[in-house]
Amino acid sequence: MVRINLLPVRVSKKKEAGRQQVALLAAALVLGLLANWGWSHARAGELERRRARLARTRAEIANLERIIGEVRDIKASQAELQQKLEVLRKLQAGRSGPVRMLDALATITPRQLWLTKLDERGGAIAFTGTAVTIDDVSAFMAALKGSPYFSRVELKKTAAAVAKTGERLVDFEIDAADHYVPEPPAGGAAPGAPARPPGARG
Repeated sequence: MVRINLLPVRVSKKKEAGRQQVALLAAALVLGLLANWGWSHARAGELERRRARLARTRAEIANLERIIGEVRDIKASQAELQQKLEVLRKLQAGRSGPVRMLDALATITPRQLWLTKLDERGGAIAFTGTAVTIDDVSAFMAALKGSPYFSRVELKKTAAAVAKTGERLVDFEIDAADHYVPEPPAGGAAPGAPARPPGARG
């Protein structure tokens, strides 16, 4: 009988299987390292992108803060300029305002009404005068209310009077606020254009 020793074949197969397992383990290790490197690289890229976005955001915020500061400076300069213009306007009104106001007053005063006294103090003015009829007083008050130079017109007193010729007259007192810088009247007429009351003559 012929006997065959199979031990070397088994040993060879075991060695081949061992080499295959080592190769598979090495391949798995390499793949694991490659996957880990790829994941780390992706994370590093994402982190870098986030850092770049954060830097851009901070730069935009700094730029906006600079713009806001400039706008605040401009508004402060505008407010200061407005205050200076207001001072100049008041000075100009103080020089030419009374003349314009008196000119407007002469224009709106009815022919049959005479002013005997004007008392102006601190933006308030008191009219004292005489009219032919109470209708002339009413027309004068309406004219004052329609003028951009006067407001808060109020009749304080009326009294019957007799002229030297025997004609019956009406004495009156009217208070109002005066404006050297004309204000728009309630009817919306343009400033500087005194209104003439209905029925006023002259």
